[in-house]
Amino acid sequence: MAASAPLVPVYADTAQLRAGAQAVVRAFADQVARARGAPLAEAPTVQVRNAPQLIFFTGASNGIVVPWWDAAPEGMRAVFRTFAGGGDAEAERLFRAFFNRFLIAHEAGHWFQARAGRREATLYANENAANRLAVAFWRTQPGGEAFLAELERLAERAAANLPDPTPAGQDAVAYFGANYQALGAEPLKYGYYQFRFMRDALRDRATLDFARMTAAGAP
Repeated sequence: MAASAPLVPVYADTAQLRAGAQAVVRAFADQVARARGAPLAEAPTVQVRNAPQLIFFTGASNGIVVPWWDAAPEGMRAVFRTFAGGGDAEAERLFRAFFNRFLIAHEAGHWFQARAGRREATLYANENAANRLAVAFWRTQPGGEAFLAELERLAERAAANLPDPTPAGQDAVAYFGANYQALGAEPLKYGYYQFRFMRDALRDRATLDFARMTAAGAP
């Protein structure tokens, strides 16, 4: 019997990562086209390079930038040790699970939001929706449920390790939107919100249907 694919792939080099990430993006775009009965738009092109934002979709060039662990500076590795609540091995696994796999679909979700005119009213809701799209997408993929169960375990741990940066007495939705750029420059603060978005979407995954969420005319 052939060995099953690992839940969290480890790529030998950036070329392999780019190919794996591009395959995720193509699968996401193909699923959107199937749900809508026609292609939505040209799928984004993946680039592998390290940037302060780590992973992001850029509409201007229709690209998704994906980071490479081996080039991550020590300061960023320390952040991931905090996320993971462990040492280097745990930090690297969390990085690969989210930033070299799950969040590629999250960024493809931002591509969908932009091209389908489905941006949410607030940045808080927009990020939350992209995570829910990503979870719904991974539910459609081979081995998706096992992968999502592992992600839920990792997200639960990360969420528990991060203190709430929302000032006392302030609304989290308003604070996140008003301070989005500043929070993005502080990974531990931004991570507090994102890991909770992911944790909650993963907990709700049985209710998330990708075809319904991306169909033309869907709310």
